[in-house]
Amino acid sequence: MEELIFPNPDNFQSKKMRLLRGGDLKLKILADFDRTLTTNFIRGRKAPSLMGALREGNYLPANYSLKAQALHDYYQPFEADLTLSLIDKKALMTEWWQKHFQLLIESGLSETNIADVADNCLSNLRSGVIEFLELLDKKNIPIYIFSASGLGISGLKYYLIRRGLWTDNIILVANDFVWSKDGLALDFKRPVVHSFNKDESGLANVAADKKFVHRSNILLLGDSLGDAGMDNGFGAQATLKIGFLNDKIQESLPYYRKVYDALILNDGDFTLPLEVLKEIIDYAD
Repeated sequence: MEELIFPNPDNFQSKKMRLLRGGDLKLKILADFDRTLTTNFIRGRKAPSLMGALREGNYLPANYSLKAQALHDYYQPFEADLTLSLIDKKALMTEWWQKHFQLLIESGLSETNIADVADNCLSNLRSGVIEFLELLDKKNIPIYIFSASGLGISGLKYYLIRRGLWTDNIILVANDFVWSKDGLALDFKRPVVHSFNKDESGLANVAADKKFVHRSNILLLGDSLGDAGMDNGFGAQATLKIGFLNDKIQESLPYYRKVYDALILNDGDFTLPLEVLKEIIDYAD
């Protein structure tokens, strides 16, 4: 199957032209992290998310992995169920993450655990992502990085700093913990961010986004059906949505075609988002 699909080519070109005319000064980026900025596969095997890496590694006591896997096995089919209503999915995902976060706290999660996971398990940024982030920094274009991972803000910021990619134009919309002076997780912050409420969670950041209020054009990048709604609440004048459909392609394609303007299949690279960004910048120049 071809790696690029444009469900409605005319719509894609029309929306892209609106972003071009607005230029880089009106642009902001909304991007998911796991399996969007990072690949879905590494050397033919499915890459773990931050939370998956913690669950599968030996960072916490053995009973944590067993209990976390049980939660995953129960709730993940609901997350992947294409027929389940959004209301039901939101309730189930909130339930899952709250139980998982409490389990992490009870298992003695520390900031050191998060650093170890970020160091050892995540080196799979898609080809073109680093250039994309560097160009955003150079042009001072804000990027909101959304993540439903339980290691959230602490893990993402550590990961980006370690790789020399943390810059002032990055805004993280993610879960996080309340830490003790000794670096142990005491509680988790609310509201919980999961794969189907990133739009609602993003609203909390809009108040802190006053300096970007004039940036009313959005380039949205995601890999799930829920990610396509990350722009809700941002009051965008123009939005172009590019999705990564990494697996179960034939089964999922009809649903993804309805919510994304372009689809990158088979764990493809970041060429298309990077090209669109360069076009916007060049058009303005």
